[in-house]
Formats: sequence, C-alpha cells, structure tokens
Amino acid sequence: MPNSTVHELSKKSHVEDLPTSSPQLFNALTQEMDHLNRWSIITFPIDLPTAAFKPTDKHKHVVVIDSVQLQQSTLPDDNKITVNCTVAYIGQCMSWHKCKASCTSMGATSYRWFHDGCCECVGETCINYGINESRCAECPLIDLDDDLTAEEMEELVNLPEDGPGDLAKKLHEPLVEPEVSL
Repeated sequence: MPNSTVHELSKKSHVEDLPTSSPQLFNALTQEMDHLNRWSIITFPIDLPTAAFKPTDKHKHVVVIDSVQLQQSTLPDDNKITVNCTVAYIGQCMSWHKCKASCTSMGATSYRWFHDGCCECVGETCINYGINESRCAECPLIDLDDDLTAEEMEELVNLPEDGPGDLAKKLHEPLVEPEVSL
C-alpha cells in the first residue's frame, strides 16, 4: 500500500539528473512488476510538443516545456506527440545518497528523493522529474505523529546504513528506553 502520510517531509523532495543513464536497462527493469517487490512502477501518458523530435539546423536544440499545458488531451493534435513516462518507487526508505546510487544502478535518467526517505527513479521520457508525490510502499517505516519533528525524521532517515535491513531495525527501535517497574 503506498505511503499515504501527510507529514511535511513527504511533501519536500530533492531532484537531480543522473550523469550516466541506461534507458534500455531502466525500461527492461520496469517493463513488468518486480516479483520481489523491491519497487513499484507507475506509467502514465504525457504530451510533448513535436518540435522536440524534429531535426534542427543547429547542433544544439533547447526545448522549453510549459508544464501547465501538458495535460492529456483527447483530441488529436499534430503539434503534440504522446509518450509514456515511467517511474519506479523503491519500496523501502533510504538515504539521499543511496537513492541516487539505486536509481543510477537501475539506469534511470533522473531521480526524486523525498525527505521522508522515499526514492523515485525517473525514466527518460518523463518531464519535471516524474511524480511530485511520495508513494513508496514501505516508507516511512514509522508511524508519523505530531511528536516527531521534521529534523528528527530526517535524522532517522539518514542514519548510516551498516548493512541490509539495519535502517529498518534502527527505525523500529524505541527512541526512549521503557522504564522497568519492580
């Protein structure tokens, strides 16, 4: 079940283009659902101006896309082409650096890391770094309530990862040791 928290950190994110990408690898990994549930896949159509695909006389071609006008249309438009955008949400919470490394290893073109620890790897045909919504299945791993500040949550998400599953163990440990009554 996707993250449905309304915590302030679920709304904040960091985006970055990846210097090396492998669209063929990313497409192969996201063509079908991952049977190990390491990530979930969302694919949706977007309209791009055909000018982005036309040859130019110059060596450099800059395309500016107005995201306000990128709504899916039901009528054919010769000035637009519809392509599929695919994003992969990593199931478990992770640090910003691990998100970048994970998306790089999947061949993504860019990524979005949410401050609640959710990681979104973005395919090559997406614009605006995919979906601006934290939707990781198992993230955050702790119940978010008013007692946890944004700084405390970010500190928990960015704990050093000593090995597989250590972050999950640390997030489930009590923040305060329970009192023992005799």
